[in-house]
Amino acid sequence: MKRQLRELQIPDDLWGPLGQLAERLGIDRDALVRQAVHAFLRFHGALPEGPGATASPPVSSRAAVARQVHATAEDLERAIAPGAPLPVLHLTGAAGLLATVTADRFVIGRGRHCDLVVDSAKVSREHAAIRREADGWWIEDLGSSNGTWFRRARLDRRRIEHGDEFLICSEKIKCLLS
Repeated sequence: MKRQLRELQIPDDLWGPLGQLAERLGIDRDALVRQAVHAFLRFHGALPEGPGATASPPVSSRAAVARQVHATAEDLERAIAPGAPLPVLHLTGAAGLLATVTADRFVIGRGRHCDLVVDSAKVSREHAAIRREADGWWIEDLGSSNGTWFRRARLDRRRIEHGDEFLICSEKIKCLLS
């Protein structure tokens, strides 16, 4: 069965960042738009699941492999020549202390397997990760649908400073280093 293609108009202020993201992921813009629309429809229950359902198009594995290689290299550097111990990272929210990060990788999301579970349908299963690296603590968005935000800007990755406040969707998390 031949698929009929439709034209989609995208404003210029979104076209540039879309191209940059596509280039970073190693795919073309059209494929990225198809993946985004597919994920949006699946997230909102507009696509059927189960037998006969169209599978999500795979996200480029080049970016995922590059991130994993980078993380592994940093882990090896830390194991070979550990520097001064990093300050302890405490995560707080409106209700007080949420967690004290002790692991090299700490995952935030709605999945029950996450280190910090945020009970919200707007939060991705694995939404963001905090990593201990040689030069400090870093937060990284894990390709979430609704983003990880700092000072009203969506972020991909950022070094954590004492007092930083991040939004995981609408959930505010403050980072305190001691």
